[in-house]
Amino acid sequence: MKKFISILLILALCLCLFAGCGSADTSGNDTAAQAETPAPAEPSSDEETAPPEPDQTDEIDYSNIKVGILLGTPVTDGGWSQAMAESLERSKTELGLSDDQVIIAESITDGSADADATIVQMIDEGCNLIIGASSGFTINIENAYPQYPDVYFTQFEGNSADNYCSFTCWDIEAIFMCGYAAALMSEGDALGFVAAQPQASVIRAVNAWAAGARAANPNATVQVMWANSWYDPAADKECANSLIQTGVTAMGYHGSTTAVAQACSEAGAYCTGFHIDMHDYAPDAILTSFMWNWTPVFNEIITQVATDTWTSDVKYKNMADGAASIAPWNTDIMPEDVIAQCDEMYESIVNGDYTVMAGPIVDNKGNEILAEGETFTLQQLIDMYFLLDNVIGELP
Repeated sequence: MKKFISILLILALCLCLFAGCGSADTSGNDTAAQAETPAPAEPSSDEETAPPEPDQTDEIDYSNIKVGILLGTPVTDGGWSQAMAESLERSKTELGLSDDQVIIAESITDGSADADATIVQMIDEGCNLIIGASSGFTINIENAYPQYPDVYFTQFEGNSADNYCSFTCWDIEAIFMCGYAAALMSEGDALGFVAAQPQASVIRAVNAWAAGARAANPNATVQVMWANSWYDPAADKECANSLIQTGVTAMGYHGSTTAVAQACSEAGAYCTGFHIDMHDYAPDAILTSFMWNWTPVFNEIITQVATDTWTSDVKYKNMADGAASIAPWNTDIMPEDVIAQCDEMYESIVNGDYTVMAGPIVDNKGNEILAEGETFTLQQLIDMYFLLDNVIGELP
Protein backbone atom coordinates (compact mmCIF):
# COMPACT_ATOMS: atom_id res chain seq x y z
CA MET A 1 0.00 0.00 0.00
CA LYS A 2 1.23 3.41 -0.79
CA LYS A 3 2.25 5.60 2.08
CA PHE A 4 -0.43 7.73 3.72
CA ILE A 5 0.26 11.42 3.66
CA SER A 6 -1.42 13.52 6.27
CA ILE A 7 -2.66 16.96 5.46
CA LEU A 8 0.13 18.35 7.60
CA LEU A 9 2.65 17.26 5.00
CA ILE A 10 1.05 19.34 2.26
CA LEU A 11 0.92 22.64 4.15
CA ALA A 12 4.04 23.66 2.29
CA LEU A 13 2.22 23.18 -0.97
CA CYS A 14 -0.43 25.64 0.05
CA LEU A 15 1.75 28.67 -0.53
CA CYS A 16 0.01 28.37 -3.88
CA LEU A 17 -3.73 28.60 -3.30
CA PHE A 18 -6.59 28.86 -5.75
CA ALA A 19 -6.66 32.65 -5.74
CA GLY A 20 -3.12 32.72 -7.09
CA CYS A 21 -2.37 29.09 -7.86
CA GLY A 22 1.05 28.29 -9.31
CA SER A 23 2.37 31.83 -9.26
CA ALA A 24 1.70 35.38 -8.32
CA ASP A 25 -0.15 37.48 -10.87
CA THR A 26 2.90 38.23 -12.93
CA SER A 27 0.75 39.26 -15.86
CA GLY A 28 -0.19 42.54 -14.20
CA ASN A 29 -3.85 42.01 -15.10
CA ASP A 30 -6.02 43.45 -12.35
CA THR A 31 -9.21 44.13 -14.25
CA ALA A 32 -12.49 43.54 -12.47
CA ALA A 33 -13.47 41.06 -15.16
CA GLN A 34 -10.67 38.77 -14.07
CA ALA A 35 -11.35 39.11 -10.36
CA GLU A 36 -14.97 38.05 -10.75
CA THR A 37 -16.45 34.90 -12.23
CA PRO A 38 -19.37 34.63 -14.64
CA ALA A 39 -22.58 32.97 -13.52
CA PRO A 40 -23.25 29.95 -15.73
CA ALA A 41 -26.58 28.93 -17.15
CA GLU A 42 -28.58 27.14 -14.50
CA PRO A 43 -29.01 23.39 -15.07
CA SER A 44 -32.53 22.61 -16.19
CA SER A 45 -32.70 19.65 -13.81
CA ASP A 46 -30.95 18.24 -10.75
CA GLU A 47 -31.81 19.46 -7.27
CA GLU A 48 -29.43 21.80 -5.50
CA THR A 49 -28.81 21.59 -1.78
CA ALA A 50 -27.58 24.87 -0.33
CA PRO A 51 -24.89 24.64 2.36
CA PRO A 52 -25.13 26.68 5.55
CA GLU A 53 -24.26 30.33 5.17
CA PRO A 54 -20.55 31.00 5.80
CA ASP A 55 -21.18 32.84 9.07
CA GLN A 56 -23.08 29.79 10.37
CA THR A 57 -20.06 27.48 10.21
CA ASP A 58 -18.71 28.94 13.46
CA GLU A 59 -21.73 27.43 15.22
CA ILE A 60 -21.24 23.94 13.78
CA ASP A 61 -19.33 21.29 15.68
CA TYR A 62 -16.94 19.57 13.26
CA SER A 63 -15.17 17.55 15.94
CA ASN A 64 -16.97 14.38 14.80
CA ILE A 65 -15.47 14.59 11.30
CA LYS A 66 -12.53 12.65 9.91
CA VAL A 67 -11.96 12.79 6.16
CA GLY A 68 -9.97 10.44 3.97
CA ILE A 69 -9.22 11.29 0.33
CA LEU A 70 -7.74 9.05 -2.36
CA LEU A 71 -5.52 10.66 -5.00
CA GLY A 72 -4.21 8.84 -8.04
CA THR A 73 -1.04 10.92 -8.43
CA PRO A 74 1.32 12.78 -6.06
CA VAL A 75 0.06 15.86 -4.27
CA THR A 76 2.91 17.69 -6.00
CA ASP A 77 1.80 16.65 -9.49
CA GLY A 78 1.24 20.26 -10.56
CA GLY A 79 -2.31 19.48 -11.62
CA TRP A 80 -5.39 17.51 -10.59
CA SER A 81 -4.22 15.99 -7.31
CA GLN A 82 -2.52 19.21 -6.24
CA ALA A 83 -5.73 21.15 -6.87
CA MET A 84 -7.71 18.57 -4.86
CA ALA A 85 -5.23 18.57 -1.97
CA GLU A 86 -5.03 22.35 -1.78
CA SER A 87 -8.82 22.60 -1.88
CA LEU A 88 -9.14 20.17 1.02
CA GLU A 89 -6.51 22.13 2.95
CA ARG A 90 -8.61 25.27 2.52
CA SER A 91 -11.67 23.37 3.78
CA LYS A 92 -9.66 22.23 6.78
CA THR A 93 -8.73 25.83 7.57
CA GLU A 94 -12.18 27.33 6.90
CA LEU A 95 -14.04 24.71 8.91
CA GLY A 96 -11.51 24.56 11.74
CA LEU A 97 -10.51 20.92 11.34
CA SER A 98 -7.33 19.73 13.03
CA ASP A 99 -4.48 18.05 11.20
CA ASP A 100 -5.47 14.61 12.45
CA GLN A 101 -8.99 15.00 11.03
CA VAL A 102 -7.76 14.66 7.45
CA ILE A 103 -5.88 11.78 5.83
CA ILE A 104 -4.56 12.02 2.28
CA ALA A 105 -3.45 8.94 0.37
CA GLU A 106 -1.48 9.91 -2.72
CA SER A 107 -0.30 7.86 -5.71
CA ILE A 108 -2.97 5.21 -5.20
CA THR A 109 -3.71 3.21 -8.35
CA ASP A 110 -7.39 3.71 -9.07
CA GLY A 111 -9.54 0.62 -9.47
CA SER A 112 -6.93 -1.51 -7.70
CA ALA A 113 -6.94 -3.79 -4.66
CA ASP A 114 -4.56 -1.24 -3.14
CA ALA A 115 -7.30 1.39 -3.35
CA ASP A 116 -9.80 -1.00 -1.74
CA ALA A 117 -7.37 -1.67 1.11
CA THR A 118 -6.66 2.04 1.50
CA ILE A 119 -10.36 2.74 2.04
CA VAL A 120 -10.57 0.01 4.68
CA GLN A 121 -7.51 1.36 6.48
CA MET A 122 -8.94 4.90 6.44
CA ILE A 123 -12.15 3.66 8.01
CA ASP A 124 -10.20 1.64 10.60
CA GLU A 125 -8.40 4.86 11.50
CA GLY A 126 -11.73 6.60 12.15
CA CYS A 127 -12.63 8.25 8.84
CA ASN A 128 -16.37 8.74 8.50
CA LEU A 129 -16.14 10.52 5.11
CA ILE A 130 -14.23 9.03 2.17
CA ILE A 131 -13.56 11.06 -0.99
CA GLY A 132 -12.75 9.35 -4.29
CA ALA A 133 -10.95 12.19 -6.02
CA SER A 134 -10.91 10.88 -9.59
CA SER A 135 -13.28 8.91 -11.78
CA GLY A 136 -11.09 5.81 -11.62
CA PHE A 137 -11.94 5.31 -7.95
CA THR A 138 -15.64 4.85 -8.74
CA ILE A 139 -15.38 1.07 -8.65
CA ASN A 140 -13.56 1.17 -5.30
CA ILE A 141 -16.08 3.53 -3.72
CA GLU A 142 -18.97 1.48 -5.03
CA ASN A 143 -17.41 -1.68 -3.61
CA ALA A 144 -17.05 -0.03 -0.20
CA TYR A 145 -20.16 2.01 0.52
CA PRO A 146 -22.61 -0.92 0.95
CA GLN A 147 -20.24 -2.54 3.45
CA TYR A 148 -20.03 0.56 5.67
CA PRO A 149 -23.52 2.10 6.02
CA ASP A 150 -22.36 4.38 8.85
CA VAL A 151 -19.60 5.92 6.71
CA TYR A 152 -20.29 8.53 4.04
CA PHE A 153 -18.74 8.32 0.58
CA THR A 154 -18.45 10.88 -2.19
CA GLN A 155 -16.99 10.22 -5.62
CA PHE A 156 -16.00 12.55 -8.45
CA GLU A 157 -18.81 12.15 -11.00
CA GLY A 158 -19.93 8.89 -9.45
CA ASN A 159 -23.40 7.66 -8.50
CA SER A 160 -25.60 7.87 -5.42
CA ALA A 161 -27.06 5.82 -2.57
CA ASP A 162 -28.15 6.50 1.01
CA ASN A 163 -24.56 7.09 2.17
CA TYR A 164 -23.00 7.88 -1.21
CA CYS A 165 -23.10 10.97 -3.43
CA SER A 166 -21.41 12.31 -6.53
CA PHE A 167 -19.59 15.64 -6.78
CA THR A 168 -18.51 17.74 -9.75
CA CYS A 169 -18.17 21.29 -11.03
CA TRP A 170 -20.11 23.27 -13.64
CA ASP A 171 -16.95 24.15 -15.54
CA ILE A 172 -17.74 24.83 -19.19
CA GLU A 173 -17.70 28.65 -19.09
CA ALA A 174 -14.14 28.90 -17.80
CA ILE A 175 -12.85 26.21 -20.17
CA PHE A 176 -14.66 27.97 -23.05
CA MET A 177 -12.71 31.15 -22.31
CA CYS A 178 -9.41 29.27 -22.61
CA GLY A 179 -10.33 28.07 -26.10
CA TYR A 180 -11.55 31.54 -27.03
CA ALA A 181 -8.21 33.11 -26.11
CA ALA A 182 -6.20 30.41 -27.89
CA ALA A 183 -8.12 30.86 -31.15
CA LEU A 184 -7.47 34.59 -31.09
CA MET A 185 -3.75 33.91 -30.67
CA SER A 186 -3.53 31.13 -33.25
CA GLU A 187 -1.81 31.85 -36.56
CA GLY A 188 -4.35 29.74 -38.43
CA ASP A 189 -7.70 27.98 -38.20
CA ALA A 190 -6.21 24.66 -37.07
CA LEU A 191 -5.81 24.35 -33.29
CA GLY A 192 -4.99 21.37 -31.10
CA PHE A 193 -5.80 19.85 -27.74
CA VAL A 194 -3.75 17.35 -25.70
CA ALA A 195 -6.15 15.34 -23.54
CA ALA A 196 -5.41 12.86 -20.78
CA GLN A 197 -8.04 10.16 -21.28
CA PRO A 198 -11.27 9.82 -23.28
CA GLN A 199 -13.31 10.10 -20.06
CA ALA A 200 -16.46 12.21 -19.72
CA SER A 201 -15.00 15.16 -17.78
CA VAL A 202 -12.04 15.35 -20.19
CA ILE A 203 -14.31 15.08 -23.23
CA ARG A 204 -16.38 17.90 -21.75
CA ALA A 205 -13.22 20.02 -21.50
CA VAL A 206 -12.27 19.31 -25.13
CA ASN A 207 -15.75 20.30 -26.31
CA ALA A 208 -16.05 23.44 -24.19
CA TRP A 209 -12.56 24.54 -25.33
CA ALA A 210 -13.49 23.86 -28.98
CA ALA A 211 -16.74 25.81 -28.55
CA GLY A 212 -14.72 28.77 -27.27
CA ALA A 213 -12.30 28.51 -30.20
CA ARG A 214 -15.19 28.58 -32.68
CA ALA A 215 -16.79 31.56 -30.95
CA ALA A 216 -13.55 33.47 -31.58
CA ASN A 217 -13.04 32.07 -35.08
CA PRO A 218 -16.00 30.39 -36.85
CA ASN A 219 -13.54 28.43 -39.00
CA ALA A 220 -11.56 27.05 -36.06
CA THR A 221 -11.01 23.30 -35.86
CA VAL A 222 -9.47 21.44 -32.93
CA GLN A 223 -7.40 18.26 -33.41
CA VAL A 224 -7.51 16.21 -30.21
CA MET A 225 -4.59 13.98 -29.26
CA TRP A 226 -5.12 11.45 -26.44
CA ALA A 227 -2.22 10.78 -24.07
CA ASN A 228 -4.22 7.82 -22.69
CA SER A 229 -2.81 8.43 -19.23
CA TRP A 230 -3.62 10.70 -16.31
CA TYR A 231 0.06 11.41 -15.78
CA ASP A 232 2.61 10.69 -18.52
CA PRO A 233 4.99 13.57 -19.34
CA ALA A 234 6.54 11.71 -22.27
CA ALA A 235 3.16 10.99 -23.87
CA ASP A 236 1.99 14.57 -23.27
CA LYS A 237 5.09 15.97 -24.98
CA GLU A 238 4.83 13.56 -27.90
CA CYS A 239 1.20 14.61 -28.46
CA ALA A 240 2.10 18.31 -28.30
CA ASN A 241 5.01 17.92 -30.71
CA SER A 242 2.84 15.94 -33.13
CA LEU A 243 0.35 18.81 -33.19
CA ILE A 244 3.10 21.38 -33.63
CA GLN A 245 4.53 19.41 -36.56
CA THR A 246 1.17 19.70 -38.35
CA GLY A 247 1.35 23.48 -38.08
CA VAL A 248 -0.69 24.04 -34.90
CA THR A 249 0.45 27.22 -33.12
CA ALA A 250 -2.05 27.23 -30.23
CA MET A 251 -3.42 24.33 -28.24
CA GLY A 252 -5.38 23.40 -25.15
CA TYR A 253 -4.37 20.92 -22.48
CA HIS A 254 -6.08 18.73 -19.91
CA GLY A 255 -3.43 17.10 -17.76
CA SER A 256 -1.07 17.46 -14.84
CA THR A 257 2.44 17.65 -16.32
CA THR A 258 4.64 20.48 -17.52
CA ALA A 259 5.38 18.71 -20.80
CA VAL A 260 2.87 20.40 -23.10
CA ALA A 261 3.75 23.86 -21.82
CA GLN A 262 7.44 23.14 -22.31
CA ALA A 263 6.93 21.74 -25.80
CA CYS A 264 4.99 24.85 -26.81
CA SER A 265 7.64 27.09 -25.28
CA GLU A 266 10.40 25.33 -27.19
CA ALA A 267 8.48 25.59 -30.48
CA GLY A 268 7.24 29.17 -30.06
CA ALA A 269 3.62 28.02 -29.82
CA TYR A 270 0.90 28.95 -27.30
CA CYS A 271 -1.17 26.81 -24.97
CA THR A 272 -3.62 27.05 -22.11
CA GLY A 273 -3.11 25.27 -18.80
CA PHE A 274 -5.44 23.15 -16.75
CA HIS A 275 -6.19 22.30 -13.10
CA ILE A 276 -3.97 25.07 -11.67
CA ASP A 277 -2.34 28.25 -13.00
CA MET A 278 0.47 26.86 -15.18
CA HIS A 279 1.95 30.27 -16.03
CA ASP A 280 5.29 29.61 -14.37
CA TYR A 281 5.83 26.37 -16.29
CA ALA A 282 6.21 28.37 -19.52
CA PRO A 283 5.69 32.14 -19.17
CA ASP A 284 6.27 32.63 -22.88
CA ALA A 285 3.63 30.05 -23.89
CA ILE A 286 0.81 29.89 -21.33
CA LEU A 287 -2.01 32.30 -22.21
CA THR A 288 -4.21 31.48 -19.21
CA SER A 289 -5.30 28.34 -17.34
CA PHE A 290 -8.50 26.73 -16.26
CA MET A 291 -8.42 26.34 -12.46
CA TRP A 292 -10.42 24.24 -10.01
CA ASN A 293 -11.36 25.15 -6.46
CA TRP A 294 -13.10 22.23 -4.79
CA THR A 295 -13.32 23.94 -1.40
CA PRO A 296 -16.96 25.09 -1.74
CA VAL A 297 -17.98 21.55 -2.70
CA PHE A 298 -15.98 19.91 0.10
CA ASN A 299 -17.34 22.42 2.62
CA GLU A 300 -20.91 21.50 1.71
CA ILE A 301 -20.29 17.76 1.92
CA ILE A 302 -18.35 17.93 5.20
CA THR A 303 -20.98 20.20 6.73
CA GLN A 304 -23.78 17.82 5.79
CA VAL A 305 -21.97 14.97 7.55
CA ALA A 306 -21.23 17.12 10.62
CA THR A 307 -24.82 18.33 10.94
CA ASP A 308 -26.53 15.03 10.06
CA THR A 309 -28.20 16.68 7.04
CA TRP A 310 -26.69 14.36 4.42
CA THR A 311 -28.38 14.09 1.03
CA SER A 312 -27.32 11.86 -1.83
CA ASP A 313 -27.95 14.42 -4.58
CA VAL A 314 -25.04 15.55 -6.76
CA LYS A 315 -22.94 18.20 -5.02
CA TYR A 316 -21.64 20.80 -7.44
CA LYS A 317 -20.64 24.43 -7.62
CA ASN A 318 -19.94 26.80 -10.47
CA MET A 319 -18.00 29.90 -11.43
CA ALA A 320 -20.27 32.12 -9.40
CA ASP A 321 -19.42 30.01 -6.34
CA GLY A 322 -15.68 30.33 -7.05
CA ALA A 323 -15.32 26.64 -7.96
CA ALA A 324 -14.05 27.28 -11.51
CA SER A 325 -12.12 30.19 -12.94
CA ILE A 326 -9.41 31.24 -15.35
CA ALA A 327 -5.98 32.56 -14.45
CA PRO A 328 -5.15 36.17 -15.37
CA TRP A 329 -4.39 36.79 -19.03
CA ASN A 330 -0.68 36.69 -19.79
CA THR A 331 -0.17 40.32 -20.73
CA ASP A 332 3.49 39.67 -21.57
CA ILE A 333 2.51 37.69 -24.67
CA MET A 334 -1.10 38.69 -25.41
CA PRO A 335 -1.71 41.98 -27.27
CA GLU A 336 -3.99 44.53 -25.68
CA ASP A 337 -6.63 44.21 -28.39
CA VAL A 338 -6.82 40.44 -27.91
CA ILE A 339 -7.18 40.84 -24.16
CA ALA A 340 -9.90 43.44 -24.72
CA GLN A 341 -11.76 41.01 -26.96
CA CYS A 342 -11.43 38.25 -24.36
CA ASP A 343 -12.67 40.58 -21.62
CA GLU A 344 -15.65 41.53 -23.77
CA MET A 345 -16.66 37.89 -24.20
CA TYR A 346 -16.08 37.23 -20.51
CA GLU A 347 -18.39 40.08 -19.59
CA SER A 348 -21.02 38.79 -22.02
CA ILE A 349 -21.02 35.50 -20.13
CA VAL A 350 -21.08 37.23 -16.74
CA ASN A 351 -24.00 39.42 -17.80
CA GLY A 352 -25.97 36.51 -19.22
CA ASP A 353 -25.80 37.89 -22.76
CA TYR A 354 -23.97 34.81 -24.05
CA THR A 355 -24.78 31.20 -23.14
CA VAL A 356 -21.91 28.79 -23.52
CA MET A 357 -22.68 25.66 -25.57
CA ALA A 358 -26.35 26.41 -26.17
CA GLY A 359 -28.11 24.53 -28.96
CA PRO A 360 -27.97 23.79 -31.76
CA ILE A 361 -25.12 21.37 -30.93
CA VAL A 362 -24.02 18.73 -33.45
CA ASP A 363 -21.31 16.13 -32.91
CA ASN A 364 -18.54 15.33 -35.37
CA LYS A 365 -20.56 12.38 -36.69
CA GLY A 366 -23.41 14.65 -37.75
CA ASN A 367 -25.78 13.75 -34.90
CA GLU A 368 -27.88 16.48 -33.28
CA ILE A 369 -27.07 16.66 -29.57
CA LEU A 370 -29.04 19.78 -28.62
CA ALA A 371 -31.77 21.50 -30.59
CA GLU A 372 -31.91 25.23 -31.12
CA GLY A 373 -32.25 27.05 -27.80
CA GLU A 374 -31.65 24.01 -25.60
CA THR A 375 -28.96 23.93 -22.91
CA PHE A 376 -27.22 21.05 -21.17
CA THR A 377 -28.44 19.67 -17.87
CA LEU A 378 -25.88 18.88 -15.20
CA GLN A 379 -26.29 15.15 -15.81
CA GLN A 380 -25.75 15.60 -19.55
CA LEU A 381 -22.46 17.36 -18.80
CA ILE A 382 -21.41 14.60 -16.40
CA ASP A 383 -22.23 11.90 -18.96
CA MET A 384 -20.84 13.70 -22.02
CA TYR A 385 -19.49 11.25 -24.58
CA PHE A 386 -19.33 12.90 -27.97
CA LEU A 387 -16.99 15.27 -29.77
CA LEU A 388 -18.21 18.62 -31.04
CA ASP A 389 -18.49 18.98 -34.80
CA ASN A 390 -15.38 21.17 -35.07
CA VAL A 391 -13.25 18.62 -33.17
CA ILE A 392 -11.11 16.30 -35.26
CA GLY A 393 -10.67 12.98 -33.50
CA GLU A 394 -12.35 9.79 -32.36
CA LEU A 395 -13.66 8.29 -29.13
CA PRO A 396 -13.05 4.61 -28.37
